[in-house]
Amino acid sequence: MKKVIMMFLMLAAGFSASAQTGLKINELFEGRIIPQEKMVETRVRGKTLAKYQLTYYRSVRLTVREEEAERLLQLVEADGKGNFATGSDRSQKTVFGKEHNITFKTQVRKQGDKNCFLCYQAYWRGNTTEREVTVIYMEGPVKSLEQLEELLK
Repeated sequence: MKKVIMMFLMLAAGFSASAQTGLKINELFEGRIIPQEKMVETRVRGKTLAKYQLTYYRSVRLTVREEEAERLLQLVEADGKGNFATGSDRSQKTVFGKEHNITFKTQVRKQGDKNCFLCYQAYWRGNTTEREVTVIYMEGPVKSLEQLEELLK
């Protein structure tokens, strides 16, 4: 019984890791840019995501220096460029000159019959060089970035 459970866990871990394969931001999810112990990771599969027309959700949240935050944004933007991207949106907001927020959302290449999406958000206050960054990977039958945004509202 233990062997069956261990084999199932290894298969599940392999399937989860392959979800972002081929994307530049996969280096972040694998802990090759920032050590995994410095990130808060969330993975969700199953019925919880059905109302959003998603089958897989993975996010990492971390605090990094300004240069690292920019590098992560460049990786997400690079994944959003090319023939497989069907839409992207970038916005930068400054509130009262003290709070800063950069977001970037893009639809990337399909994973089998599922559409894939990447989201990046960096937040900081004042003149600090540290950024609170969240990177999200999602996949599912939802058709477009616009439709996904509507479902998430």
